[in-house]
Amino acid sequence: YTQHKRNAVMFKTVVFDKRESVAYVTLNRPDKLNAYNVQMRDDLHEVFGIVRDDPDIRAMVIHGAGKAFCAGADLTEFGTAPSPVIARGVRWGRDLWGILKDVDKITVAAMHGYVFGSGFEMALLCDFRLAAEGTVFGLPETGLGFIPGAGATQALPRVIKPGAALMSILTGERIDSAEAYRLGLLHRVVPRE
Repeated sequence: YTQHKRNAVMFKTVVFDKRESVAYVTLNRPDKLNAYNVQMRDDLHEVFGIVRDDPDIRAMVIHGAGKAFCAGADLTEFGTAPSPVIARGVRWGRDLWGILKDVDKITVAAMHGYVFGSGFEMALLCDFRLAAEGTVFGLPETGLGFIPGAGATQALPRVIKPGAALMSILTGERIDSAEAYRLGLLHRVVPRE
Protein backbone atom coordinates (compact mmCIF):
# COMPACT_ATOMS: atom_id res chain seq x y z
CA TYR A 1 0.00 0.00 0.00
CA THR A 2 1.03 3.64 -0.37
CA GLN A 3 0.45 6.79 1.64
CA HIS A 4 -2.17 9.01 0.02
CA LYS A 5 -3.37 12.55 0.74
CA ARG A 6 -3.85 13.58 4.39
CA ASN A 7 -3.91 10.47 6.55
CA ALA A 8 -5.28 8.27 3.77
CA VAL A 9 -3.54 5.02 2.96
CA MET A 10 -4.11 3.62 -0.51
CA PHE A 11 -4.19 -0.15 -0.84
CA LYS A 12 -4.54 -1.74 -4.29
CA THR A 13 -8.36 -1.79 -4.14
CA VAL A 14 -9.27 0.18 -1.01
CA VAL A 15 -8.52 3.63 0.40
CA PHE A 16 -8.35 3.89 4.20
CA ASP A 17 -8.69 7.42 5.58
CA LYS A 18 -8.75 8.04 9.33
CA ARG A 19 -10.14 11.43 10.27
CA GLU A 20 -10.24 12.00 14.03
CA SER A 21 -12.23 9.06 15.40
CA VAL A 22 -13.84 7.99 12.11
CA ALA A 23 -12.37 5.57 9.57
CA TYR A 24 -13.52 6.12 5.99
CA VAL A 25 -13.08 3.01 3.87
CA THR A 26 -13.51 3.49 0.13
CA LEU A 27 -13.90 0.52 -2.18
CA ASN A 28 -11.66 1.69 -5.01
CA ARG A 29 -12.12 -0.25 -8.23
CA PRO A 30 -14.37 2.29 -9.95
CA ASP A 31 -13.57 0.97 -13.44
CA LYS A 32 -15.04 -2.39 -12.33
CA LEU A 33 -17.94 -0.87 -10.34
CA ASN A 34 -15.99 -1.88 -7.22
CA ALA A 35 -16.49 -5.57 -7.95
CA TYR A 36 -15.23 -7.64 -5.04
CA ASN A 37 -12.16 -9.69 -5.95
CA VAL A 38 -9.44 -11.61 -4.09
CA GLN A 39 -7.26 -8.50 -3.80
CA MET A 40 -10.15 -6.50 -2.32
CA ARG A 41 -10.80 -9.31 0.16
CA ASP A 42 -7.17 -9.16 1.26
CA ASP A 43 -7.13 -5.36 1.42
CA LEU A 44 -10.40 -5.20 3.37
CA HIS A 45 -9.18 -7.90 5.75
CA GLU A 46 -6.20 -5.71 6.59
CA VAL A 47 -8.24 -2.50 6.82
CA PHE A 48 -11.01 -4.03 8.97
CA GLY A 49 -8.30 -5.41 11.25
CA ILE A 50 -6.81 -1.91 11.59
CA VAL A 51 -10.24 -0.50 12.45
CA ARG A 52 -10.92 -3.29 14.93
CA ASP A 53 -7.58 -2.86 16.68
CA ASP A 54 -7.28 0.96 16.75
CA PRO A 55 -8.73 2.22 20.07
CA ASP A 56 -9.02 5.76 18.69
CA ILE A 57 -11.42 4.72 15.93
CA ARG A 58 -15.03 4.83 17.10
CA ALA A 59 -16.85 4.51 13.77
CA MET A 60 -16.28 3.28 10.24
CA VAL A 61 -18.01 4.45 7.06
CA ILE A 62 -17.74 2.18 4.01
CA HIS A 63 -18.52 3.63 0.60
CA GLY A 64 -17.56 3.11 -3.03
CA ALA A 65 -15.62 5.23 -5.50
CA GLY A 66 -17.19 6.05 -8.85
CA LYS A 67 -20.64 4.97 -10.02
CA ALA A 68 -21.32 2.12 -7.56
CA PHE A 69 -20.94 0.97 -4.00
CA CYS A 70 -20.10 -2.60 -5.06
CA ALA A 71 -21.46 -4.58 -8.01
CA GLY A 72 -20.79 -7.91 -6.29
CA ALA A 73 -18.12 -10.51 -6.98
CA ASP A 74 -15.72 -10.10 -9.87
CA LEU A 75 -16.95 -12.91 -12.11
CA THR A 76 -13.66 -13.02 -14.01
CA GLU A 77 -12.17 -14.75 -10.96
CA PHE A 78 -14.82 -17.49 -10.71
CA GLY A 79 -13.26 -20.91 -11.08
CA THR A 80 -9.68 -19.66 -10.70
CA ALA A 81 -9.07 -21.12 -7.21
CA PRO A 82 -6.85 -24.20 -7.25
CA SER A 83 -9.60 -26.24 -5.57
CA PRO A 84 -12.81 -25.68 -3.60
CA VAL A 85 -11.11 -27.06 -0.47
CA ILE A 86 -8.23 -24.58 -0.74
CA ALA A 87 -10.64 -21.71 -1.51
CA ARG A 88 -12.74 -22.59 1.56
CA GLY A 89 -9.60 -22.74 3.72
CA VAL A 90 -8.52 -19.28 2.54
CA ARG A 91 -11.99 -17.86 3.29
CA TRP A 92 -11.90 -19.33 6.81
CA GLY A 93 -8.36 -18.07 7.34
CA ARG A 94 -9.33 -14.57 6.27
CA ASP A 95 -12.78 -14.29 7.80
CA LEU A 96 -13.45 -10.80 6.51
CA TRP A 97 -17.19 -10.95 7.18
CA GLY A 98 -16.64 -12.22 10.73
CA ILE A 99 -14.35 -9.28 11.48
CA LEU A 100 -16.87 -6.80 10.06
CA LYS A 101 -19.78 -8.39 11.93
CA ASP A 102 -17.93 -8.46 15.24
CA VAL A 103 -16.05 -5.15 15.13
CA ASP A 104 -17.05 -3.17 18.24
CA LYS A 105 -17.27 0.17 16.41
CA ILE A 106 -20.25 1.82 14.77
CA THR A 107 -20.31 0.73 11.14
CA VAL A 108 -22.10 2.56 8.35
CA ALA A 109 -22.61 1.49 4.74
CA ALA A 110 -23.05 4.65 2.62
CA MET A 111 -24.26 3.28 -0.71
CA HIS A 112 -25.01 4.50 -4.21
CA GLY A 113 -25.36 3.06 -7.70
CA TYR A 114 -25.27 -0.73 -7.58
CA VAL A 115 -25.24 -2.82 -4.41
CA PHE A 116 -25.16 -6.43 -5.54
CA GLY A 117 -24.01 -9.76 -4.15
CA SER A 118 -21.10 -9.43 -1.77
CA GLY A 119 -21.55 -5.64 -1.70
CA PHE A 120 -25.12 -6.16 -0.48
CA GLU A 121 -23.91 -8.71 2.07
CA MET A 122 -21.20 -6.33 3.31
CA ALA A 123 -23.84 -3.66 3.86
CA LEU A 124 -26.06 -6.12 5.77
CA LEU A 125 -23.27 -6.59 8.31
CA CYS A 126 -23.10 -2.86 9.05
CA ASP A 127 -25.01 -1.23 11.89
CA PHE A 128 -26.49 1.49 9.68
CA ARG A 129 -27.32 1.47 5.99
CA LEU A 130 -27.77 4.71 4.06
CA ALA A 131 -28.37 4.88 0.32
CA ALA A 132 -28.61 7.55 -2.32
CA GLU A 133 -31.85 7.89 -4.21
CA GLY A 134 -31.92 5.49 -7.14
CA THR A 135 -29.53 2.95 -5.63
CA VAL A 136 -30.30 -0.59 -6.83
CA PHE A 137 -29.93 -3.69 -4.63
CA GLY A 138 -29.89 -7.37 -5.52
CA LEU A 139 -28.55 -10.83 -4.82
CA PRO A 140 -27.94 -12.22 -8.33
CA GLU A 141 -26.20 -15.42 -7.18
CA THR A 142 -29.17 -17.75 -7.72
CA GLY A 143 -29.28 -16.74 -11.38
CA LEU A 144 -25.72 -18.08 -11.61
CA GLY A 145 -26.56 -21.32 -9.80
CA PHE A 146 -25.10 -20.26 -6.43
CA ILE A 147 -26.43 -19.16 -3.09
CA PRO A 148 -25.19 -15.87 -1.58
CA GLY A 149 -21.90 -16.92 -0.02
CA ALA A 150 -21.09 -14.05 2.33
CA GLY A 151 -23.94 -14.38 4.79
CA ALA A 152 -27.04 -12.92 3.15
CA THR A 153 -29.04 -16.07 3.79
CA GLN A 154 -28.64 -15.41 7.51
CA ALA A 155 -28.27 -11.62 7.66
CA LEU A 156 -31.10 -10.51 5.36
CA PRO A 157 -33.91 -12.26 7.31
CA ARG A 158 -32.55 -10.61 10.46
CA VAL A 159 -32.90 -7.17 8.86
CA ILE A 160 -36.17 -7.48 6.93
CA LYS A 161 -39.18 -9.78 7.16
CA PRO A 162 -38.35 -13.41 6.32
CA GLY A 163 -40.77 -13.59 3.37
CA ALA A 164 -39.26 -10.55 1.70
CA ALA A 165 -35.76 -11.85 2.41
CA LEU A 166 -36.58 -15.24 0.90
CA MET A 167 -38.01 -13.58 -2.21
CA SER A 168 -34.83 -11.55 -2.66
CA ILE A 169 -32.51 -14.51 -2.04
CA LEU A 170 -34.35 -16.99 -4.27
CA THR A 171 -35.32 -14.76 -7.18
CA GLY A 172 -32.39 -12.35 -7.38
CA GLU A 173 -34.98 -9.64 -8.01
CA ARG A 174 -33.57 -6.13 -7.91
CA ILE A 175 -35.10 -3.43 -5.74
CA ASP A 176 -34.48 0.30 -5.65
CA SER A 177 -33.69 2.45 -2.62
CA ALA A 178 -37.32 3.46 -2.08
CA GLU A 179 -38.42 -0.19 -1.87
CA ALA A 180 -35.38 -1.08 0.25
CA TYR A 181 -36.36 1.66 2.70
CA ARG A 182 -39.99 0.49 2.74
CA LEU A 183 -38.83 -3.06 3.56
CA GLY A 184 -36.64 -1.79 6.43
CA LEU A 185 -33.34 -2.59 4.74
CA LEU A 186 -32.26 1.06 4.84
CA HIS A 187 -32.23 3.50 7.71
CA ARG A 188 -32.26 6.50 5.41
CA VAL A 189 -32.44 7.43 1.72
CA VAL A 190 -30.55 10.62 0.86
CA PRO A 191 -29.77 12.69 -2.25
CA ARG A 192 -26.65 11.40 -4.08
CA GLU A 193 -24.60 14.50 -3.23
